[in-house]
Amino acid sequence: MERAVVIANPVASQFTGGDHRDVMAILNRSLSVEAIWPGSAAEASDAARDAIENGATIIVAMGGDGMVHHVAQGVVDTDARLGIIPAGTTNVIARLFDVPTNASKAARLITDHPSTHQVGTVQMALTRGTAQTIHYAIFACGLGLDADVVIEADKEPYKKYRFGSLHYARTTFGVALKSFAKKRPHVEVRSGERSNQVAAVLFQFRDIYTYFGRLPIALGKKDPEPMTVLLIKRLRRRRVPAIATKVFLRRDLDELKEVEVWAGVETLSATAKPPVAAQADGESLGIVDEAEISWHPDSLKVLRPQSPT
Repeated sequence: MERAVVIANPVASQFTGGDHRDVMAILNRSLSVEAIWPGSAAEASDAARDAIENGATIIVAMGGDGMVHHVAQGVVDTDARLGIIPAGTTNVIARLFDVPTNASKAARLITDHPSTHQVGTVQMALTRGTAQTIHYAIFACGLGLDADVVIEADKEPYKKYRFGSLHYARTTFGVALKSFAKKRPHVEVRSGERSNQVAAVLFQFRDIYTYFGRLPIALGKKDPEPMTVLLIKRLRRRRVPAIATKVFLRRDLDELKEVEVWAGVETLSATAKPPVAAQADGESLGIVDEAEISWHPDSLKVLRPQSPT
């Protein structure tokens, strides 16, 4: 019998013990299933790796986007498949892959001959001093502005869990209009023959880029192949409404002199003086001096419906 593990976050905003029992009961009908309760993000990633080394072929993340992100760190570049039971507030990753929002339906998806969708991720090699860490992003990553938003949003966890996308939207405009408006270009970015000095770098590598619930936004007019990069040189307060409008309406950002869009990016390196904040999938990755960010094709197997739900 095929082995699976369910790695769950019991403090996720929509998590219930009843849902977890239902999920385990459904999966146990056709799989040999073990429940794991990690005590930290690092433990979630390690649990996924250990389970795969011990023969598990399906790794199920039950929680919000943060739990899916951390579990996926242990699944990338393996033959194991990632299952998702959404139990967070916004559940961006689950919606990207058409996973049902109902826990029991999502569990039945895993057992009822789902499609295995092989997707790319973005590899982030981040350096601070002499230490380097490797992270993989599933739906979004960035240096500067969006990472500052994540840090600020995490300061009020109740609002993050209670209001989700509204809290992120409010925090984004607050950061853009206050602290970030004072920052000058201090991050040198390079990709092939292109280079620039900027204050923030945002990466899009799915058809949408969003933390704002069901509201899709885009950094360019076309879908990224493989990555579209938005470079923000300077974010002046008076320009924030114009930039926000163009992003939400998917209009050409190159018309604004404060920003620059690079399409068709496969790799990008960045050096920050002073250091800059980094984030992936809405998770803060700390402050870094250097970053090597690259498209990592076909690196993650995700279980999703045969056709969109």
